[in-house]
Amino acid sequence: MMKSLSIVLPLLFLLLLTGCSGFKSIINPYEENFKCRTKDDAGKCIDTPSAYKEARFPDANNADEAATCTNVSGDKIPCHPPVSNTNKNQLTAQDSRYKVLTELLEEPDKPMLEPPKIMRVLMLPYKGESDELFMTRYVYLKLKESQWVLTDISEKPKARQ
Repeated sequence: MMKSLSIVLPLLFLLLLTGCSGFKSIINPYEENFKCRTKDDAGKCIDTPSAYKEARFPDANNADEAATCTNVSGDKIPCHPPVSNTNKNQLTAQDSRYKVLTELLEEPDKPMLEPPKIMRVLMLPYKGESDELFMTRYVYLKLKESQWVLTDISEKPKARQ
């Protein structure tokens, strides 16, 4: 009994060390060779965060390679330190906000029509002159006509110029 246990226990231990490698094809029938095999014209093998940074900021890698910059007079000076990723994201968001604001400012003034002011009055039931019964209803009264809002504002700056 002891001899058989001394033979079986090491075999069980070796079986545990191998894990489920024998059952791999049964459990997962798909091949797992995800090595990047690109052709020369098919791009390059990089991880997802690097690909995202490269797509969003294509000039960032070129800026790191250039250690010197030239100023207006043509002298070579050291470049500014590279911008961190958080600053890049903040600058990108700020640039998009400025772009939207610029488009709004460059857009010509469009006149707007202010809606009329209308008052809704509830008429309670009452008896008419010839014993008619008028039930509850609403009456609408126009208090103020509609008018153009931006006509005077948009014409004044043009007249000054």
